[in-house]
Amino acid sequence: MLDLQDQAEGIVTGPKVNSSDNNALFAAIATRYDLLNHLLSLNIDRRWRRRLVNCAGAKGGDKILDLCTGTGDVALRFARNNQVGEIVGVDLSEEMLRIARRKTRENRLGRRITLLRAHALQLPFEDNRFDTVTIAFGLRNIGHHQRGICEMVRVLKRGGQLPILEFSPPGNDLSGVCYRLCLKTIIPAVGGIMSDSSRAYRHLSSSIASFPGPDEIIALMETEGLKKLRAQRLTRGIAYLYRGEK
Repeated sequence: MLDLQDQAEGIVTGPKVNSSDNNALFAAIATRYDLLNHLLSLNIDRRWRRRLVNCAGAKGGDKILDLCTGTGDVALRFARNNQVGEIVGVDLSEEMLRIARRKTRENRLGRRITLLRAHALQLPFEDNRFDTVTIAFGLRNIGHHQRGICEMVRVLKRGGQLPILEFSPPGNDLSGVCYRLCLKTIIPAVGGIMSDSSRAYRHLSSSIASFPGPDEIIALMETEGLKKLRAQRLTRGIAYLYRGEK
């Protein structure tokens, strides 16, 4: 295992994972990412992330890993709990991490959070390292859902918690029809105009539409040996909060 200073300089161990397309997409929208998240969700995304952190139930001295940390919102929420110990945020996009580092400095929480560049499928940590592993809206983008959950479980301590926050594909009821229309039209149009990258927001919409449903995600978590599984429906099923224990 590499020490945290090596990791912070962007060194990644293990076999290479081809994810240049997604990395380029997130690099293109990094500067407008927070604004568009809040705008397109009508600020509901803030509430969802708060639910994720509360669901983790972190205790004094716990070690927290937040995967696909992006601009660091989840890591920052954990850092505001003075009882939490080590907090590590991992993302593959250096542009996203640059913004996360600025936000940690502005909130005077830089000493509490370590931000590293690494791929979620090849984490540079030993087995059973963290008390809690979280991922918010990143499971869709890491290339292989099963391998991603397997890697999260690997670095999670026995008895540790794995909360996952993710969008869900539209259902067949009226709200699902409206949601599907929004994914196909409003999100690509508004996101494209405000970020100058319509491709990135077309990818966002298609990745949500093709993502597995709640039953499938729970099944993947169960396959990796997690127990006490649950899936909580959020905002008429637009998103789900999953939780499992190792």
